[in-house]
Amino acid sequence: MKRERLITYTMEEQNLNTLTPDLKINVLPPKNTLIFKLVQDLSLKNDDYVLEIGPTGTEHLSCLFQKAENISYLGAYYTELKINETFPNDKNGNSVVQFAKITDNKPGFEDIYFDCCFTANTIYFWPDPLLYLSEIYRVLKPKGKMNLAFVEKNFGAHLPWTQLDFTFYEIDEVKSFFKQSGFVDIEVKKMTETIMDQEGNEVSKPFIIVSGLKNKDYRINVDNKGNQIYS
Repeated sequence: MKRERLITYTMEEQNLNTLTPDLKINVLPPKNTLIFKLVQDLSLKNDDYVLEIGPTGTEHLSCLFQKAENISYLGAYYTELKINETFPNDKNGNSVVQFAKITDNKPGFEDIYFDCCFTANTIYFWPDPLLYLSEIYRVLKPKGKMNLAFVEKNFGAHLPWTQLDFTFYEIDEVKSFFKQSGFVDIEVKKMTETIMDQEGNEVSKPFIIVSGLKNKDYRINVDNKGNQIYS
């Protein structure tokens, strides 16, 4: 039986936590769900540093680590997660996995730090999507890519469980957020995922992936409040 590396970790509140290799098992095949399709769509290179905003689990990381070698992953979460599961790593066992808690409603990491960022189903809860994307733009390296998956307004707003605390957006609104944040080469992909309904039947649900690149010739400006603006 082919064996792959398994990763486990212990969470310490609000501290960056590095996962260390422990055991080996088979890598699970990808699923036909939004998060797996988003990961499959990522264009990664060896040694890339990848940021995920708002992870709700770790199963999709087995797919992520198969896309390139020596991937470094950081999952930035909003609330205390109970991720006490184990998951497969890449075949070389050289990937680094960390988790950190987001404070002040924004990813406060170092400038020009990540090669890629992705997030799934989180934009509905951002108080200010433009500010949030601007922060992500700040922490990306030049030519770094942001990939955002979401359910658009004309579908999600009518679901009964999304009436409270959800703010849905049209595709053009999200594209505008990307453009105003400084992203270029903005792309839109319309996709579907397969989920189970309450009766246990498979249902296809549409979703959108919007992506954009950080301009390799970006500039740092300062607004009238002294805030840095990346463009």
